[in-house]
Amino acid sequence: MATRRPGQNRSRAVVVGSLVAAVVAGLMLYAVVRFAADNPEKANLGSPVLRLNAERLAVEIAERGPVLFPDALNRDREVFVQHLGDDVDEGWLAISAYGSTVAPACVLRWEPDRRLFVDPCGEGTYPADGSGLTTYAATVTDGTVSVDLRTPDR
Repeated sequence: MATRRPGQNRSRAVVVGSLVAAVVAGLMLYAVVRFAADNPEKANLGSPVLRLNAERLAVEIAERGPVLFPDALNRDREVFVQHLGDDVDEGWLAISAYGSTVAPACVLRWEPDRRLFVDPCGEGTYPADGSGLTTYAATVTDGTVSVDLRTPDR
């Protein structure tokens, strides 16, 4: 019969307790993620308002075209932030990243030479101002572009 060393029971209790705590934490995390996925309107996992540096973003857009941003609250609501014109305080909007189909493979592509969005799934095209797509208003205050993704303009 093996003899137990002092503290061996305590070590085993610590290991078992740690495992139980890890399982409980994992189950709680799963429950939160599942709730957020099933109820995005009730889950506050991020702000529905994008806040971006107007000066830096205007330079980025002028050089490379509209910038794609994911929506932390709804994975089907990615948007391109677009800046039209030369005034950094004006000409901002956000444009839905989807044309005919909402699917990861169907995110619109920006074609800089033609200055338009191309729908890879529906084969349609859309102008730089997003006409024909869902858009969201953007305002500039103190050098910050704010895009509210809760309410589309059109």
